Amino acid sequence: MSEYHQILGVTTNATLDQIKKAYRSKAKKLHPDINKSENAHDEFILLNEAYEYLLNTSGTHFNRFKRAQEQAQKQAAYHKAWEKQERENAKKRAREYAQMKYDEYLKSDIYRTTEAINAALDIFVTAIVLLFIIGLPVLTYIEHGPISLILSALIILPTSPIWFRFLVRTFHSLNFHSLLSLNKMSMQNRIRYIVILSFFNFFIFLKVTLCTFIELRWIFTLYISLYLVTSIFTWNSKNNNKKHFIRIGFAPFALSLLFTINFVFSYNKKTETYWYTYNTKSAPVCKVITLEHNTYDNFTGVRLFIIEDRVKRHSKISYQIKEGIFGFRVAHKRTIH
Repeated sequence: MSEYHQILGVTTNATLDQIKKAYRSKAKKLHPDINKSENAHDEFILLNEAYEYLLNTSGTHFNRFKRAQEQAQKQAAYHKAWEKQERENAKKRAREYAQMKYDEYLKSDIYRTTEAINAALDIFVTAIVLLFIIGLPVLTYIEHGPISLILSALIILPTSPIWFRFLVRTFHSLNFHSLLSLNKMSMQNRIRYIVILSFFNFFIFLKVTLCTFIELRWIFTLYISLYLVTSIFTWNSKNNNKKHFIRIGFAPFALSLLFTINFVFSYNKKTETYWYTYNTKSAPVCKVITLEHNTYDNFTGVRLFIIEDRVKRHSKISYQIKEGIFGFRVAHKRTIH
């Protein structure tokens, strides 16, 4: 029998209930308010030490099960209390929101978060709709010729009441400051934000869009059409920040995003190698090479190089060509050697 068992007056096989009962009995006698001995304080501390030790280490299977059961009950009670407290906190916050003035509520975190999510969803759906009404006729015409315009019209025109109302409503109500906090920025920061996005779009245009096997005239047609459509739908908007962001930032970004998706999720790689020449009198900044047998003569973008000195030093190029996920091939990698 250990010293702790002797202090409590229990056997080594004592159950938890016996240990607790013995502790209560001893505590009544050894509490410093009752025990008048000089060592009353130390004796009571030792009693509690023995109780804690035996309570946590008593070794019978029944005791271990009992401890686990009590621990589970404590955790369940704690979780129940926590849930109750969280419900009370939620009710308290709801009461606070209800008592807020309308202007204060519009500035609250919960309202801003909801508005940001709604704005992001509107932007995503708008990009899909714009692709449908602009990209469908242009891109199908590139692949299948004039007959595709008739088929596109049969799809787009009957659905125009739906997407037209959606675009008017969305562009009129789209709250960009919830998503981007443009209204809180200084004019300098607003301009900087649009400039950064424009540089990003330009980078995607050079590295991705031009490397897509679409004729350059159709690429520019897509961008110009998108600008005109967004200009029409934002014509009556009084928020100039929104106008500029949609026309110069968001619209090109949506189109760049589609080109990027087609480029990144491409497949079925194959390599083609050609001899090339170039006009030595062309501008030093950019070079448009001419492949043997005038291969890809209609696709200027894949033959265009910006500030590329290697074009002058070599005469052979290898294209790593893949099928884009939207059906448009891409020059995934161009190697001059």
